[in-house]
Amino acid sequence: MLVRELLGAASDVEVTGIGFGNNCRRGDLYFCLHEGERLVADMIFAESRGAAGIVYPAGEAQRTTTHFPSFDVRRDFAQASAAFYGRPADRLTMIGVTGTNGKTTVTHIAESILRASGCRVGLIGTNGARLGDKTYKCSLTTPDPPELHAALRAMADDGADTVVMEVSAHALALEKTEGIKFAVAAFTNLTRDHLDFFGGMEEYRRAKLSLFTPAHAHIGVVNVDDETGMRIFRNAEIPLITYGCDNPSDVFAIDYSSDEDGCSFVANLMDDVTEMHYCAPGRYNMSNVLCAAAIAKVLGAETDAIARGVADVRGVEGRFNVIRRRGKRIVVDYAHTPDGLKKAITAAREITEGRLITVFGCGGERDRSKRAAMGEIAGELSDFIVITSDNPRGEDPDEIIREVAGGVRCGNYATRTDRREGIECALDMCGEGDTVLIAGKGHEKTQEIAGEKRAFSDEETVRELLK
Repeated sequence: MLVRELLGAASDVEVTGIGFGNNCRRGDLYFCLHEGERLVADMIFAESRGAAGIVYPAGEAQRTTTHFPSFDVRRDFAQASAAFYGRPADRLTMIGVTGTNGKTTVTHIAESILRASGCRVGLIGTNGARLGDKTYKCSLTTPDPPELHAALRAMADDGADTVVMEVSAHALALEKTEGIKFAVAAFTNLTRDHLDFFGGMEEYRRAKLSLFTPAHAHIGVVNVDDETGMRIFRNAEIPLITYGCDNPSDVFAIDYSSDEDGCSFVANLMDDVTEMHYCAPGRYNMSNVLCAAAIAKVLGAETDAIARGVADVRGVEGRFNVIRRRGKRIVVDYAHTPDGLKKAITAAREITEGRLITVFGCGGERDRSKRAAMGEIAGELSDFIVITSDNPRGEDPDEIIREVAGGVRCGNYATRTDRREGIECALDMCGEGDTVLIAGKGHEKTQEIAGEKRAFSDEETVRELLK
């Protein structure tokens, strides 16, 4: 393709790919995403790799005629990626789900509902990208633009008519989804997370709010039980459908009940009433179901197909997965924020007759301020907690554990630096009627320690220890 087709610049330079960061091949149009010394390093790197053109921030000195200034490099990066792959999102009904917690579960439920409605649905998110049984390369919750549009193009070529994807706050702040206008944008909730990146809750909130604008979505589905969801409802410039159980909503539920096999309730979907059963307990999962149901309703799904699609979900990897082995009950869950941990523990308590033992840790090189808060929540809501490692990365895992333990207000806890030993400690304590909740890593298959990713799965560890 020509640069003029990707950037609108007056240039007939031909490019054969999109480059950025450490990815650049001969013939690429390379986007410099850094400033200062790193910008210079980007330029030198791209030139050494034979980039056909380089896009850099306007205001910097132009080095050659194949260097193209941009007033918003990241926006042009996303738009050019969309154009390079033929704007595949324009061929698809695009659904974007954002929020601190619940994105993965909502997208999986929505996928199941829309399949039950006869759609060919692609899925992109934390657990990967797929269309039916076929998987696609995607390395992040919301992939970088070239990878994202390559996946969308492949899905469209493979017969998808709809794609439901997670849209992270990082992706919105970094303008990764520019070039996509979502048929439906959905909001689950906003609680403390990612403050190492955003600096404060208001900056984090603004990133989420940016999805609910006429430039980015046709219609929104919003949780009005959440403070930020109510803010979207009051200020959005696009039509909205609301869901919730504590405030008047278009989609809501009553008669909630739960057991180890899941939760049941009666859902009112814009005045169509139906009974629903979902495979995991917890009122937050009922909220996730309502979000997915509202998305499908907006897109014209029939109520019976919605209920059938919800019932068809057999579980979402790493999200409240119950393991029964040798008389013990274990729950593996991805909860890694204060609010997520509170909800997971509360749901586990619903199915526990005896003691609830919680195993968790906090990731290194991430928001340190949530560590003590998570220790306090776990100590208050659990009968016993085991504080252990969770991707310490380059930090001292024992120091992370000390910071978590600093928030615990009771003495009913133990510490184990080695996560496998922490899980084993909890399993040894687990008796009849007890539940062990292992939180934080969920679907992850590695443990990042001192810059090295080592094979580790909570679920596989449980099965090995309880052979």
